[in-house]
Order: sequence, then structure tokens, then C-alpha cells
Amino acid sequence: MKKQGYPYVLVPGMSGWGETSSLSKVLPYWGFARFDIAAILNARGYETHAASVSPLGSAWDRTCELYAQLTGTRVDYGKAHSEKYGHARYGRTYDKPLIEGWGERDENGRVRKVNFISHSFGGVSLRMLAVLLEEGCAEEREATTDGTLSALFEGGHGGWIFSITTICAPHNGTDMQFALPKLYRTLLQTAYYELDHAMACIPGLRKVYDVQLEHFGVGEKGPFSDVKEYRRFKETRDNVFYDVSVDGSIRINRRLHTLDDIYYFSYAVCGTKETRSGKQLPRLGVMMTGLLPIAYYMGVHTEVTPDGNVVDASWKANDGVVNTLSSMAPENEPSVPFDPAHVKKGVWNVMPLIEGNHGAVIGWFRDQKSTMPLFCGQIRRIEALCKEEQYAEAE
Repeated sequence: MKKQGYPYVLVPGMSGWGETSSLSKVLPYWGFARFDIAAILNARGYETHAASVSPLGSAWDRTCELYAQLTGTRVDYGKAHSEKYGHARYGRTYDKPLIEGWGERDENGRVRKVNFISHSFGGVSLRMLAVLLEEGCAEEREATTDGTLSALFEGGHGGWIFSITTICAPHNGTDMQFALPKLYRTLLQTAYYELDHAMACIPGLRKVYDVQLEHFGVGEKGPFSDVKEYRRFKETRDNVFYDVSVDGSIRINRRLHTLDDIYYFSYAVCGTKETRSGKQLPRLGVMMTGLLPIAYYMGVHTEVTPDGNVVDASWKANDGVVNTLSSMAPENEPSVPFDPAHVKKGVWNVMPLIEGNHGAVIGWFRDQKSTMPLFCGQIRRIEALCKEEQYAEAE
């Protein structure tokens, strides 16, 4: 039986994929090899969709792609933005909206809203989407005077989001890439980038793992041109590699803030344990094996970034990819510990800390029994808040 609340949209993190990807048929991002979280939630009556955005795109580009997919329109990256970063203004066209009637009013005068649940870098795009819907973008309005301005940049669309839930989000960035020793970092980055090269530039692989970089020219002129354009994309700051860094994230934070009509929830995860010497060492049996060396180096690392931001000892606890402190809330936005009796709008309700690792929390190499309670419990919480609000409106 279909529930009466608002639909749910799952937004993946860096390197993630959604339901439109052919990879999702055999290996869902949400649940991985053993089960499909979106399918389970739909079977339980909660309308749920797994959105597809560029695995490597910047927060801005992914936000534009998510908006177009939700509304069934053509992706518009913005005239000012596309000119600044040297890529095409327009991307793919979605003929059918992921959420029918999103933002429209029903027969009772209620706006059809959406609940978002994100993993990792997906949370940054959701915060940006909320602000753009409400306020638009002044730079894009000034640059676009020919009547082609995207509705996303107009503003005036507040009230379309009921809740945002982030899981392992790098709200303030992650120091993962800088914590690793130089040789290890070079080897890991080379392997990762070369894999991305193959996925982006070899047509057969691109059909399986869609990097969605046509606006940068990747996939437009053939493999050799694709490699050149992919390298150009990687060298810009219009990509996930910069936006997920501490400096990149803090620059994003300067233009974002919470909105008074949205419920915000954040789940932080920790797979390390503090030693007497102040290190945070990965917990065996908790930290995913492949993340053990990364978690170790993040757990002993401190630095001052090129922009002068301090990564001190409070950042050492981590989930193998993201610093636990960073996952709790953006440092420039209000937050409170979660209180089930007093859930607040417009502030981050920081949920109890989860013991685990970056992938296991969404079902990677875990079973349904250990993964679904987090999602089902959070959805029941949101459904209760929705009913309370609808009762209040009816009175």
C-alpha cells in the first residue's frame, strides 16, 4: 500500500550512480550486490527514486543535473558558470520528470514536496539545490538577459523540500587525499584517474558506467579527444576532486545556509578508536578492509591547507573516506543534537553517531538486516513529522 507522505529521492556520492545506469540493474549503489534499498522502500509503500548525477561532477553541475531530472527538463549549467569553466551550457534532456508534479499544489492546496536522502558528496548538492530553489543565483540572472534563464536560477521556489538527510557527508570537506603519504597518494590517484579515464573514454565501458561529462566534450568526438577533454575537466575546479577538499568545501559553504522551512538531519559515521597518544586508529572488523590504510593515515594527520584552514586533531576520527567531524554539520550553519521530542526546522539535527565505515552504512558488503533499520527508522521519523504538519495545516 502506498503511503500518504512525500516521495523520497536518494542522491549518490562521488563515483556513485543511480537507477538510470545499466550498472544499477546488477549492482545498485544503494545496497550494492546483495539488495536494493530503493526497491525495498518502494515495496513497503514509500515512493522512492535513486537519482543519477555525474559521478565526477562538481556540486554545482550535479545540482543542475538533479534539478533537470526531477523536473523533466534540459540540464542548464548556467550561462555565467559554463563560460567561467569553459564547457557547454546545456546537457541532457529528461523527457519525463522523476517526481510528477513536484512543487505543484494538490486539491487541498498543499505543495507536493520531496524528501532527500544522500550519501557522502550527494549531501553538498542537496544543500545547494535548496538554496538555489529559494534564492536563485544573482550571477546567472545578471548574465542571462535573453529570456533563457533556467527556473532553477530564478529563485522563488522555496517550500519544495520537506527534509534533507545526509549520511557521511563531507560538509566541511575531507582531508583524505592530503593525509596519505605522497607515494601512496600518487599511486592511488593514478589508479583512480586511469580507471576514470577508461570509464569516461572507452565507449563500451561508458555504457556500463556513465560519467555524464558530455558538457566537457567527453564522449563527443572519439576516444583520443575524450582523453584530452577529460584531462582538461580534471584540471578545472569544476569537479568533485576540488569540491570535496577542505578548501573547496569551505568555499562552497560561504554561499550556502539552512532554510527555515526544511528539516535537516545528518548522520556521521566513525570506524576509528582514539589511542592514548591521540591517534585515531581503524577498528578491525568495523572498517572496510580496503579503507584500512586510508583510515589510518587520516587518523594521524593534521595540516594547514593552502587557504589557511586548520585540520587539527578533532578531524582525526573518520569513516575511511570522510572525517567524522565534517559529517556532523557545516561549520557555518546552526546544529543541535537530535532530540526526538523537539525536532527543529532550519537547523541540523545531528543524529547519534554510527559505528561503521563509509560504504557499509549504505549496505556495501553488508546484509539487509544490518542496513535497513537506519533507512526505515529515518523514514518513519520523517513520515510522522509530515503527518504532524498536515494535521496542523488542516486545523
